[in-house]
Amino acid sequence: MLEVLVKANPTKIQEVPIQFDERNAGESKFNTKQMKAYLKHLLLLFLYKRKKFIKFCIVGGSGALIHFAIVWTLTEAAGLWYMLSTAISIAIVVTWNFTLNSFWTFSQNKDPDSGDYDWHSFYKGNPVQRWWKQSISKIIWNWIPTSSTLLDIGCGSSPTITHYPLAIGIDANEAKLDFMRKKMPAGFFAKMPSDDLKFENDYFDYVLCIEVLEHLPNPEETVAEIARVLKSGGEAVIATPNYGRFWWYLAERFTSAKDQHITKFTKRSLDKMCESFGLNLIESKHIAGCDYIGLYRRN
Repeated sequence: MLEVLVKANPTKIQEVPIQFDERNAGESKFNTKQMKAYLKHLLLLFLYKRKKFIKFCIVGGSGALIHFAIVWTLTEAAGLWYMLSTAISIAIVVTWNFTLNSFWTFSQNKDPDSGDYDWHSFYKGNPVQRWWKQSISKIIWNWIPTSSTLLDIGCGSSPTITHYPLAIGIDANEAKLDFMRKKMPAGFFAKMPSDDLKFENDYFDYVLCIEVLEHLPNPEETVAEIARVLKSGGEAVIATPNYGRFWWYLAERFTSAKDQHITKFTKRSLDKMCESFGLNLIESKHIAGCDYIGLYRRN
C-alpha cells in the first residue's frame, strides 16, 4: 500500500480501519529482519519522491568539482591567468550541468505506446531526441511537396504528416491515431496492417515508412504493398536503423525500442530488398551517421 500511495499519486485517500484480534495459533513473523526491510523500503520511497532534487544536487556537486579541477589545472599547471581559467571553466561546467540535467535529472521518459509519445518526443523530448526526430522530418519535407497525395505507414503521433493536408495515416496503435485525429481534424487516420493495405493499385504519389520495417518479422510483405499502391514514378521514403554502421550499436543503447527490432537492416540489404520490388534508390541520407533514410522511386 505504501508503494501505491507514493508512486500512483492518488487524488483522494480514504482510510478504512481494520480490527485485529488476538492470535489464536502460530507465531508472529515480525522480527529484526522485517524491521530492517521496512525501514529500507521507507528510505527508497523517500528517495523516489525526491529523486529529481537529489539528481539536481548530484549534478551541481559534480559541476563544482569539475570547475575547481579545471581552474586548478589551467592556472597552476598551464599557467593561465586566473580569470581566464575561471571563464573557460564556467563555460564548460554550464554546458555539463545543462546536458546532464536535460538527459538525466529532468528527462521525461514516456511510454512509447502512449498516444502522444512521438509528438512529445518531437517537441519536448531531450535535446538529442528532438534533434533526431526533427532532422528526419526536415529531410522528408525537403524531398516531398506538400500538395502530393501521401500515405504514412506507421504514422504514430509524429508531426511529420501535418505538412501534408491530403495525407492518409495508418498505424496499429489506436491511441496514437486518436491523438492525431484531434491534431488534424480534416485528416484521415485508420488502423490497418502494413502488409495488407486497403488501397487500390497505383493510388499514391508518395509513401512514408519511417522506423517501421525493423519491427516486422516479414518486412518484405510491407515493401511489396508499398510498391503496389505507389503510382508509376511515385516515390517512397523509408527510414530504418543501419546495423551496418558501428555508431548505431552505440546509439541503440539509448533508444526506447532497442529490444523491439526484429529485422536488422544495413543500407545494402534494404536497398536490395526495395530493388527486388521495383523501388530504385535515388537519394539517401544518414542521421547521426547511423539512422538510414532512403528515397526510392517506383519503375
